[in-house]
Amino acid sequence: MGIGIKDVIRAIERPYPEFEVKKGKTALILIDVQKIASPEPFVKAAIAKGLPEKEVREAVKDYEMRFWNAVKNIERILKKCREKGLDVIHVKLEAPTDNPKHTAKVNRKIGLIVPPASEETEFLDEVKPVKGELVITKTNGGAFTGTNLDFMLRNMDIDSFILVGFLTNECVAATAYHGADLGYDILLVEDACATHLRELHQAIIDTLSDMCLKVKTTDQVLEILDKLG
Repeated sequence: MGIGIKDVIRAIERPYPEFEVKKGKTALILIDVQKIASPEPFVKAAIAKGLPEKEVREAVKDYEMRFWNAVKNIERILKKCREKGLDVIHVKLEAPTDNPKHTAKVNRKIGLIVPPASEETEFLDEVKPVKGELVITKTNGGAFTGTNLDFMLRNMDIDSFILVGFLTNECVAATAYHGADLGYDILLVEDACATHLRELHQAIIDTLSDMCLKVKTTDQVLEILDKLG
């Protein structure tokens, strides 16, 4: 049958190299693990547009299942990182004021303005920050754009990070691409993130895997963390 483009890619690609997760060198970054990313605001917004509630809830069932499974896995990874003494950084989407001009232009254009201290900005109870953990606030997608995250990581002597959170194809992907361009080694946990469409989540995972980072499952990451002293 001959060869296809995938065969050509496999023959010439150079997979992203494995790297060591190290205490003091690796951080855990949680992207937008907030109520705004959860299924319920998604459902309410659709109902407000006139869609029938029963059908909306049925349509969102798959995302709801994958979302809460991802939260459970984030919770497991967070607990282990805390046990092992890794730095933890929570990134949240929140406008600094009620003035739309203070939100990133790209989000303003699509009406994605998250008012300060609103319910949507709240971290999910399962993974909320504890005393001593950093919280970075952003008004755009990627965690590096418009924030001092890069400065803080370099100041902390961090050169790699474990990446989890929401949404896979939006803020997680933006953070991954930018972080890789800045030179960080990144370990993206495929079942500790999610987005609305299952196939879109998988497409992003497949795109990023071995191109600019490593992709692993929660169980694989926990196995790596367990080996740390």
